[in-house]
Amino acid sequence: MATRLDPAERREQIIAATLRLVARDGFARVTLRDVAAEVGVVHGLIRHYFATREQLVAAAFDAAVLAEAAEDEELATRLEPIPALADWLSTTPRDHYFVWIDAWSEAPRNPELHASLTRHHRDSDARLAGIIRRIVAAGDGTSADPEADARTLTALIDGLAVQHHALGLIDEAEADRIAFRTAEARLGLEAGVLVRSRATPDRSRWAVTH
Repeated sequence: MATRLDPAERREQIIAATLRLVARDGFARVTLRDVAAEVGVVHGLIRHYFATREQLVAAAFDAAVLAEAAEDEELATRLEPIPALADWLSTTPRDHYFVWIDAWSEAPRNPELHASLTRHHRDSDARLAGIIRRIVAAGDGTSADPEADARTLTALIDGLAVQHHALGLIDEAEADRIAFRTAEARLGLEAGVLVRSRATPDRSRWAVTH
């Protein structure tokens, strides 16, 4: 018999189980029955919290991204703007991008996940634009349109992540070098300043592995 938990704890348990399955099998292969088996409860209990598989995987993706975003925001606020940008552009862990890559693939068939993914991309771009505005305010770089620059740099690092993590076409050092040089040129930064300013936080934190 499953341990009795209050609703908030049970929901958190279900989401954590879903994220473990997503990390192992991908979004497309996760079912409500799989999650029930992972939690050790009957299938009907999962449906009590999430009526559809689509709702569940979108909620799980939300939980993982929000947890990471909070840590990213805390780090960006603590760092000076140039190191904050260097951290933002640095290659992130393999598990992180495998979840995002899989979400991109699944989103066209899952409206709930599509909405979640779109929202998080926009929020991420807004946070990066904030870092760019801080750089401009400090007199360290230039940007006529921080939001457009943020979207461009996000598209770049997402593409680099696919080439590095999914395809193995480039290594981490090359991915970072391309991202840093492009950002320096686009924002009028001193050449080489990003690699010299890069902090070394714990980049192993991605909720799906916990």
